[in-house]
Amino acid sequence: MEELDIVVKSTKGQIEDIKSSMFWIDVQDELGRLKTALSNEYDLVGEAKVDHDDEGRRIKVYPSTAETLIHLGDIRGRKKAIDYFLSLPEIFLNLLEVKKDA
Repeated sequence: MEELDIVVKSTKGQIEDIKSSMFWIDVQDELGRLKTALSNEYDLVGEAKVDHDDEGRRIKVYPSTAETLIHLGDIRGRKKAIDYFLSLPEIFLNLLEVKKDA
């Protein structure tokens, strides 16, 4: 497999400034709330939903196994994307360190 040559244009100081900024704290807080909401959604996947039939009667509708698995995979993917995004400053710092050592 060919190694990608990743170029980090930021300096170590700029990345450290972002990590300690109020903006980054706000981003972490918001993504933390989103991840909590996803965990709550994850717990409800597969539960019956209340719907109405053609005559207006309330009925319970159960999702299929395929729908449930797709939904679970989607939630897991979004949680992984959040984790990756939050780790970007450390990834960039590590890349700068590797380039410095090379």
